[in-house]
Amino acid sequence: MSATPRSRRNEQAVAEMADSVMRDTRWDWMRTRAARRGIVALMIVMLIAIPIAWLTLPALAALGVIALAVVVWWALRMSVRVVADLPEEYLDERQARVRDRAYVDAYRWFAGITLTAATAALVWFVVVSSDDVVALELTWGGAMAIFWTFEGLALTLPSIVLALRERDRT
Repeated sequence: MSATPRSRRNEQAVAEMADSVMRDTRWDWMRTRAARRGIVALMIVMLIAIPIAWLTLPALAALGVIALAVVVWWALRMSVRVVADLPEEYLDERQARVRDRAYVDAYRWFAGITLTAATAALVWFVVVSSDDVVALELTWGGAMAIFWTFEGLALTLPSIVLALRERDRT
């Protein structure tokens, strides 16, 4: 099965983006260990702010918080040269191993966070329920808080792991 013109264009675009990011030195100031840790801290603050925004602010303001989180996510990805997001063929063997290990650890972190949240919800249910019945009312803001929190974690954790692990280049 031959590649379509559209898929060839997409592959070419990914290749150009990968080459550009790998060679780009404009963002080297974000690639120091201290800067990466600062970006990770800011990303964690954003991941906490997102559900708070959806639960307390009007939807448009909450979308503004999402937009700000996307900017921080972009900075996080640039700080690790988008290694977490590149296809295998654009990485050397060391980068591929580092990326794969980051994904394993990110999965473990995500599973731990998700199971902790589920356990907390179960404990809350046991404490609050009477006769094993609790009526929950899920608002749009509540649904968006849950969705954006878990989507944000899933998208950012691989880059967070890479940012925290990578040493400064000398």
